[in-house]
Order: sequence, then structure tokens, then C-alpha cells
Amino acid sequence: MRGTGRVAEFIFRRDMIGPSFGHVAAAVCGLLLLETISMKYLLPAWVPVLEQLEATLGRLPSSLLLGFTNAAVAFWGIGSLFALPAVLHCERWKIQMKRSLDLEALKRSLPLVAFNFFVGTTLASLVLWWLLPEQSWNWHQLPGPTILARDVVVWLLAEEVTFFYVHRWLHEDKRMYASVHKLHHTWTAPVSLVAIYCHPFEHVVSNVFPVVLGPLLCHSHAAAIGVWTFAGLIHTTAVHSGYWFCDDNGMHDEHHAKFNVNFGVMGLMDSWYGTYQLPGASRGTKECAEMEAKSGSFNPESISSHPRAD
Repeated sequence: MRGTGRVAEFIFRRDMIGPSFGHVAAAVCGLLLLETISMKYLLPAWVPVLEQLEATLGRLPSSLLLGFTNAAVAFWGIGSLFALPAVLHCERWKIQMKRSLDLEALKRSLPLVAFNFFVGTTLASLVLWWLLPEQSWNWHQLPGPTILARDVVVWLLAEEVTFFYVHRWLHEDKRMYASVHKLHHTWTAPVSLVAIYCHPFEHVVSNVFPVVLGPLLCHSHAAAIGVWTFAGLIHTTAVHSGYWFCDDNGMHDEHHAKFNVNFGVMGLMDSWYGTYQLPGASRGTKECAEMEAKSGSFNPESISSHPRAD
């Protein structure tokens, strides 16, 4: 395998619609497997603890506590592990080979990241507590495979469609891009923890809303939603990591590099609208910039941002 070749090139062609549908199938099967294992083998042992917690604190405080614990482990715990290769300037498996992390810029970004984490987790927990029906909180009736299969499909499709249209709107509306979304794109070669480095308005409408919409539509069980949000936070930190252990073939990293492709999560809507594209081998080089300029997709900011060039 070529050291500088893009990994996805060996599996898919750039102009194929297949990768996006393969990604959807993998996402559905993977999430369904995780949900089934959690509901059948992991959660039952914790039911007495969850019931006691709710009886002691009340549903809202216990929901907030569980929501923050779940999100903190996924985002700050696993997300920080995903940041280690960039912090240590590891070149192996890097997507944008000619870019490296500006650690001082990351430190400056963390207060807003922490604020958005607090706001997003609080808001999601409150909305789910307020709008979910009573049966969603019955810890003795965890959902089975049929309900989980329905929920997983609805969750993923709701997230894909809503995130795509909101995200594309934030790009196409010049006023919204300049005042809101441009902040997130100051990171053209992102690192895991800047996944939620964005304007708080964007975090609510683009990150939180698409994730809670599906569970609200399905009246999903709180336990299944917890697994869904846990997996979602791991996904968003992975695809912002800048390394090939992301689960989207580098699709979102390419969005940060080029700005005008890959507005969705799984590539389904991007395939429909013709904006699906997998990443090139090395970003930030003169040759790559010239190729992007010829294709009309080059943005000057893609070679000048917080992450510095080597």
C-alpha cells in the first residue's frame, strides 16, 4: 500500500455512489449490533442502579447526571484519545499529510468547546425529559431487536437529512456562513475535540437537533438513546480526528479541506445532490492547491488556518 496514497482509493472510486450506501449499511448494522448487545447483555445489570438513582434524585436530575456522564466519557474520554496522535504529531495514518496541529490554537478553542458541551448536553437532556412518553423511562421494558431496528433506521435517516440541509444552508447563506459557520471552518485540518468548536447557535441547530429528532419521532427508550448519543459522540470526534481511524473514509475531513463537498453524515444526501467526494492523499501542498483551483473547489483558507503547515 502506498504511504501517501489515500486509503479509500484502494476500495472505492471517487465517482461511485456505492461508498455512501455502503456507509449507510455499515452504520445501520453496526449501531443495531451495539444497541442489541447493550440492551440484552449490558443494561439489565444496571437497571436496579438506574431505578434507585431516579427514585433518589428524581427523573430530571438523574437524567441530567446520566446524560453528562455518558457524554463526558464519549467526548472527553474517547475523544481525547483520538486527539493524541495529532498532539504527538504522529504521521502514520494521517489524512492531510502536510498539515500538523497547532497546540496553542487547540488550547484557545477549548473554552468554547466546553461551553458548547455544557449547553448541548443540558438542552438535549431537558428536551428528551420533557417530550419523551412515560414508557421511554420504564427500565424493566428495554426495547427488543424489532423496535431497535426501526429506531436505528429512523435515527440515522433523520440525522442525515436534517444535518445535510442545515449544514448546507449554513454554507450557502453568505450571512449565516460569515457570522456563524465560518468559526467552525477556521479548522481546515481538524482535531477530534474541535468537533463542537462552533457558534452555539450552530451547535444547537446543526449538532443537537438532528441527534434528538429521531428518538423523539420514535418515542424511543431512554436507554437506547443513551447508546445512540454515546456512539454519535465517538463518531463525530473520530471524523474530526484527521486520521484514518475515522469511520467515514475521510469524508468529513475532506469537507473541512474543501468546504463545498460532503455536507451530510453518511454520504447518502451528498450522493443524491452530487457533493459526495472522498479525500485526496495529501492536503496543503502546492500541487494539491493547483488541482483544487483548476476544479473550482479551492478555498484560500484551506492552506491558512489554525493547523499549521509542516
